[in-house]
Amino acid sequence: MTPNTPFFPPSATAHAGEVDALFFFFLALACFFTIVVFSLVAVFAIKYRRRHADQMGIEPKSHGTLLEITWSVIPFVLMMFAATWALKIYIQAMDVPSNAKPFYVVGKQWMWKIEHPDGRREINELHVPKGENIKLVMTSEDVIHSFFIRHSG
Repeated sequence: MTPNTPFFPPSATAHAGEVDALFFFFLALACFFTIVVFSLVAVFAIKYRRRHADQMGIEPKSHGTLLEITWSVIPFVLMMFAATWALKIYIQAMDVPSNAKPFYVVGKQWMWKIEHPDGRREINELHVPKGENIKLVMTSEDVIHSFFIRHSG
């Protein structure tokens, strides 16, 4: 997205804009269908409410196979579009450039040990040159770890 988008941190990767666009697509889709469903519930609750105590319900009539197929195919097509878009972003993000420098990371129970390609070492922080491609080769000595990336301008 843009560098000054409210509520979003600065972009830490080249793929951040595409991921943000996919997020906003899902958000718009969810908002649209939420509004449609709640509107239809309100309309049908008013239109088909029981007007007096002895009123009986009406037998629902069938709307046919075409309607059933339509409201099954439209969400399927939307989800396949979104899944294809997400897969494309994922493949691009996981494609390591051939000139990427390997940084060896070892996770321990209470720390991260990082070794730079030139042999320099760091503990619990990783400093990389801005604009260069890197590859993290990660292992763990003792437990399962999460890796949190913090971008510092």
